[in-house]
Amino acid sequence: MAKRKGISTGTTAQRSIEEAGHLRFNTTTNLLEYYDGTQWKSIDSPPVVNSVDVTEVDSQAGGNETFVITGSNFSTTISEVRFVATSGSDVVASSVTRDSATQITAVATRSSFASANEPYGVKVTNISGLSSTLADQINVDSAPVFSVASGSLGTLLNGDRSSSNLTDVTATDVDGDSITFAITTGSAPSGLTFNSNGTWSGTANAVGSNTTSTFTVTATAGGKTSTRSYNITVNAPVTTSFTSSGTFSVPAGITSVDVLVVAGGGGGGAQHGGGGGAGGLIYRPQMPVTPGGTVSVTVGSGGNGPSAGQNANGSNGQDSVFGTLTAKGGGYGGGPGTTGGGTGGSGGGSSGSANQPTQGGDSGTYGFGNSAGAGGPQPQGTAGGGGGGAGGSGTPASGQKGNGGIGRAYSISGTSVYYAGGGGGGAHSGPFGPAPLGGDGGGGNGGPYVGGEPGPGVSAQNGAANRGGGGGGAGAQPGNSGDGGKGIVIVQY
Repeated sequence: MAKRKGISTGTTAQRSIEEAGHLRFNTTTNLLEYYDGTQWKSIDSPPVVNSVDVTEVDSQAGGNETFVITGSNFSTTISEVRFVATSGSDVVASSVTRDSATQITAVATRSSFASANEPYGVKVTNISGLSSTLADQINVDSAPVFSVASGSLGTLLNGDRSSSNLTDVTATDVDGDSITFAITTGSAPSGLTFNSNGTWSGTANAVGSNTTSTFTVTATAGGKTSTRSYNITVNAPVTTSFTSSGTFSVPAGITSVDVLVVAGGGGGGAQHGGGGGAGGLIYRPQMPVTPGGTVSVTVGSGGNGPSAGQNANGSNGQDSVFGTLTAKGGGYGGGPGTTGGGTGGSGGGSSGSANQPTQGGDSGTYGFGNSAGAGGPQPQGTAGGGGGGAGGSGTPASGQKGNGGIGRAYSISGTSVYYAGGGGGGAHSGPFGPAPLGGDGGGGNGGPYVGGEPGPGVSAQNGAANRGGGGGGAGAQPGNSGDGGKGIVIVQY
């Protein structure tokens, strides 16, 4: 063992018992050491740990994780690198390489790390036994991070409630673990399904008023979870009614609409004439439209009924149009002695034979119309036939029974309303009593028989405006026949 200026030099194995306070340089540890009378103790400065390059460990990935630790005062021989758990067991590096006084490379098994014990600190111990710890550096199995901000995932308009209009939920995971999603509190709108991959399917159910559903989505990856709050709004139907011609402007995002097109009703016939036929009716659900485009709208007027004293037919109602859909105007009611009323969206009543509609059935055009009722035997004691209405034919005359067809009920306006009722036929002669009735869809009542000549001249009723009802036929005594009611176009989306 050599001596330099009173300080001996040698390996650890070359130590000898010395008096207390003796100094020597240990060439094994490259540190000064002194004898305290009982044992040799190294003289050293503790290491300093500044950073570690890996701050996230995927415990399920398998294999080893390599950590590069930077700092200062790392001794030539490192006693240990330990990853210090906040609770539970520390992880000791399986291999340690001292790269320099400022860098160490350590290797540890990934499966040794547990997410319950995170965050782990990094502890470096020099050969002298002095150590330093940098706390809270390494997390395990990081929670997934949402890519979609909290808040609304979309507003579904009634005209297109498909899930394709919603934003899917996405997230990322730094560990590369697969991510699954689930709604854990609250619920999505009825009719929609939230899939485990964050996508949507289905079609939301219709609502009576604008409804917002709020819910929490939990994303899970590698046993870690994250949550985020979202909402979806389903709008109630928006209804636009046209009582005069115009243009429908299609809102952005709307690809189809429900539409009801009702033509003008026919005018009733004069002098115990037939009731006017109801306007033709078309109900077309999910009619394709162009978002942001326009659709031309025509609302047909009702046909005129002859004034008192005229021996004439009424006139047909006018057509109503929505884009490519055309509802035909109602047929006129026949005057006295005629063989039939006019053909139209529904046939006009008569004192003679029944009349067929030109728009009938529920076929490819979605149109509705029905035949008129015929008058009874001439010349006395009968009432004119009732005008045909959508949903039912006019009643053939039998005494006072020339009632108009009932029409059809729709709730497109928000409440159930009958449209396109036929006009009642005009009464020819007794017994005294109420006039034949117009159909529920706005058909005007026929003129009653009141007895006596020339009589008080009680007029028939007009068809209801904006419902396409046929006008009532005039009675036997002087009185006006009824005009047909104006049509309507109702759009819902």
